[in-house]
Amino acid sequence: MGQPDNKGTAVMNRANEDDRSRRREERQARGGRPAASRPASSSAFRLYKPGQGAYVRWGSAAGAGVVAVGFIAFLQEQLTRFQNEWIEYLVPAGVLVILAYLIFLALGKSPSVVDFMVATEGEMKKVNWSTRREVLGATKVVIATVIALGMILFVVDIFFMAFFEGIGVLRIGMLSQLFAGHPAE
Repeated sequence: MGQPDNKGTAVMNRANEDDRSRRREERQARGGRPAASRPASSSAFRLYKPGQGAYVRWGSAAGAGVVAVGFIAFLQEQLTRFQNEWIEYLVPAGVLVILAYLIFLALGKSPSVVDFMVATEGEMKKVNWSTRREVLGATKVVIATVIALGMILFVVDIFFMAFFEGIGVLRIGMLSQLFAGHPAE
């Protein structure tokens, strides 16, 4: 049939280059940002990186919520001196709403905090967690060690009490109170 049309291919390549350079110029005019495919939502409650770091975010929000509720209980207790129910209940409610929104801003919208939370959750997934059997074994060792050290310290303490009572430094008769069951005279 015929030879490939090199002239047509060159025209297509030139058109593609022109299109790429036009898009590059548009991107530079926007400050280097790519064009938004959909209009940006300006919702005050839109999350930064939704679905990422969810467990760490929820845990941190629960902890911050407990602290906030404790502060609100303290604040309400301090406001009882005004003897006005409006002040006693509405001020803490307003402060609670403000604190809840600040917690949301920190844990849901702040890029640096959210990136830290996402990285934290990623690192936690890499941790080699101990098995239940290993944890129970280690717990038994700790309990046995604490009991053994307690008994050793008790014996050493009795020895020192006897020694100091024997040389006359302690004169309270603690040993006779401990072992005879009645105060020394």
